[in-house]
Amino acid sequence: MRATRAGLAGETAPRRARIHGPMSRSFNDFHLKEALVRSLRDAGYETPTEIQALAIPPLLEGSDLIGISQTGTGKTLAFLVPILERLIPNRNDPQGVVVCPTRELAIQVAGESERVGVPLGARTVLAYGGTSSGYQKKALAEGCDILVATPGRLLDFLNSAWLSLRAVRFMVLDEADRMLDMGFIDDVDAILRRAPMSRQTVLFSATIPDPIRDLSQRYMFDPKSVRVGTADTQIKDSVAHAFYPVRERQRVELLLHILEVQRPFKTLVFSATRENTSTLAQQLRRRGHEVASLSSLLSQANRERVMDAYRKGEFTVLVATDVAARGLDITDIDLVVNFDVPKQPHEYVHRIGRTGRAHRTGKAISLVTEHDGRAVADIERLLGFRVERVTLEGFPYEPLPEGRGAGGAAHGRRRHGAPSQRGRGSAASGDATAGRRRPRRRRSRAPAGNKG
Repeated sequence: MRATRAGLAGETAPRRARIHGPMSRSFNDFHLKEALVRSLRDAGYETPTEIQALAIPPLLEGSDLIGISQTGTGKTLAFLVPILERLIPNRNDPQGVVVCPTRELAIQVAGESERVGVPLGARTVLAYGGTSSGYQKKALAEGCDILVATPGRLLDFLNSAWLSLRAVRFMVLDEADRMLDMGFIDDVDAILRRAPMSRQTVLFSATIPDPIRDLSQRYMFDPKSVRVGTADTQIKDSVAHAFYPVRERQRVELLLHILEVQRPFKTLVFSATRENTSTLAQQLRRRGHEVASLSSLLSQANRERVMDAYRKGEFTVLVATDVAARGLDITDIDLVVNFDVPKQPHEYVHRIGRTGRAHRTGKAISLVTEHDGRAVADIERLLGFRVERVTLEGFPYEPLPEGRGAGGAAHGRRRHGAPSQRGRGSAASGDATAGRRRPRRRRSRAPAGNKG
């Protein structure tokens, strides 16, 4: 049994939202107030995306909702439009609260809220940690309709009585699985306990791990569920992707070779640690690449400057930790490289979601080493299909250690540029795993003393 705004109710599975008739082709189809439609049009939004068409109708009806969708699908407007439509004017306390896992995502959401909401007189306040809270407190005191905040800063304001949630009518958890990954789930639980029972709760996530499902059962009332695609279809349709097996100590040279051969317009490279982002960026810079790094080692002001410069094309390669996986709203990244394969399979999906956005296509390459076998298997289990293995002609590969084939890298390999058939998940246009089985060759033993 769980408490809900309607009293006590048994736990029930989320209902799939029913869509009556054809998908909405205009925001006018939602019967929004004219001022909001005009503001959307002025901001360049006339046709709803799929997640917007699915999520907005049940939210306008007042239902709780679980939205399963990747970044880059337009989910921000999917919850902002119903909030802006139903705001009550001349209230001082926030009526809508959006909780985001990272400062970058919070900045992005707040910017979109201001872009569409300012013409309607809606006041948006942005609150995140790592910077002085004085300006944020002043903005809250002057009046706020929509508060966009990270969990830590929001809980700080609640604990210090600088903020009350008594007027909240809409509570949004954006990218809830990322909040779980970052250890914010207890903060989110504490925040939800302080919100009114009568609120409408919205949860967006790319995946629904068990702790997120438990959270929804505790704090959501009979939620409807909408889903846009799956990890498989979203990556397969817009992104060509592959695993590049390589000895761990050769990854930098292989990355340099990839950049020289493929010459991408804009590249995002993911590294596992913040220290390695700086080291890798320096190595690429020494070889003539225009590159910057992005991690929590930078101050918030410097992080914003780096992202703005990357967005404007002032440099072509960004080396980042997963802090960038959910906050970057850049549509022209044509290559994502996993320099370090993520240990959590759903994080792979989030990283890959940085390319192939806004009706563009992209490539995603993962440098898989002799230590990545388990992570590779977990990723393929999540995707539901085997990812293609690729080797590049002209690169002086060292043999992988015996029995350490980088997640099955010794089978089904394709040489980049070799004649092939197009297949699912191919990372090179026109290339795929060869249709014939190659003759078995004796593996070369690694030179003595070389340990992966």
